[in-house]
Amino acid sequence: MSISQVCPNCGASGMSVFYELKNVPVHSVLLLPTREEALNLPKGDIALGFCHTCGFIANVAFDPGLHQYSSRYEATQAFSSTFNAFHRNLATCLIERYDLHSKDIIEIGSGQGEFLTLLCELGDNRGVGFDPAYISRRNQSQANDQIIFIKDFYSEKYANYRGDFLCCKMTLEHIQQTADFVSTVRRSIRHQLATIVFFQVPNVARILRDLAFWDIYYEHCSYLSLGSLTRLFRKCGFDAIDLWKDYDDQYLMIEARPGNGRSTPVVV
Repeated sequence: MSISQVCPNCGASGMSVFYELKNVPVHSVLLLPTREEALNLPKGDIALGFCHTCGFIANVAFDPGLHQYSSRYEATQAFSSTFNAFHRNLATCLIERYDLHSKDIIEIGSGQGEFLTLLCELGDNRGVGFDPAYISRRNQSQANDQIIFIKDFYSEKYANYRGDFLCCKMTLEHIQQTADFVSTVRRSIRHQLATIVFFQVPNVARILRDLAFWDIYYEHCSYLSLGSLTRLFRKCGFDAIDLWKDYDDQYLMIEARPGNGRSTPVVV
């Protein structure tokens, strides 16, 4: 079914709805104190629309007003030894690749600070993390005196925080207006053209290929492929440095820097 909605990723008109699901709980990892509250959790609809111009997939029925991101939101994977090994290897790779030693690092959607803490511990860096779900007592790292956590959503009002490296992992898929958000990041960087930006998102191609229905839920309103992710960053004024898949192809990674958006197109 074709609809007239504008793609929030590239601005093209018209998306084709190919999957619908009604009355889905709006949260998957929100801790609730009682059975009654869990049963009464708000519900919303999923209607996945495909953009034929950039390949982006969005829940065109998404209502961000239904969400309750707070300290009750529990999404940590820090108790998995497999995930911790992946996290540490990723942090080490980025530190070595971009000489992240005694640098200023910003993480948007930092959760409980596990990845930002790794970057600061392993590279002796200074960090600022943004996440409304952060709980201070959860992070007992010795690097805490080098890190500031702000319990808020990132926006241009925090543009005074400047970083040599800005990362945003597993957050963009929760944001409905992807181009607006990445453009906000670009404007916040301003003329600091040496700043490196790193984003990690779920790989929608893997979800569709493996029929991974469990990875389609209300909190995830935006689904990206390598192609749509690259086009998004080019559109918003970044040049892509590198793209790859990781964690058994579950995640897409993009490294970019401020530029003219003319990096080589990636066709997927």
